[in-house]
Amino acid sequence: APSKSSLAPTLEPEKFTGPTREAYRAVREIPVTIAQLPCYCHCDQGYGHKSLYSCFEDDHAAHCAVCVNEALLALKLEKEQKLTPAQIRETIVAQYSH
Repeated sequence: APSKSSLAPTLEPEKFTGPTREAYRAVREIPVTIAQLPCYCHCDQGYGHKSLYSCFEDDHAAHCAVCVNEALLALKLEKEQKLTPAQIRETIVAQYSH
């Protein structure tokens, strides 16, 4: 897992509205978890993103429902179900890899 201090800053959630704002807030709340998750919008191929966290360093996630939904799911799984980052990753992979 990366350290929180090793992660680049994300955009301010207040720049966005609705679920997008909530997703940017989620990434700020659980950045280390988000940095351990793959993104299934294939931005790793198109933009060279290394993890779901990368999508929130700029406005990419603001234009991508996959990124927003993954981040919101990760926050829900960590906060409500108390899953570990590894368990969250397994859940994301199972849900999005099809």
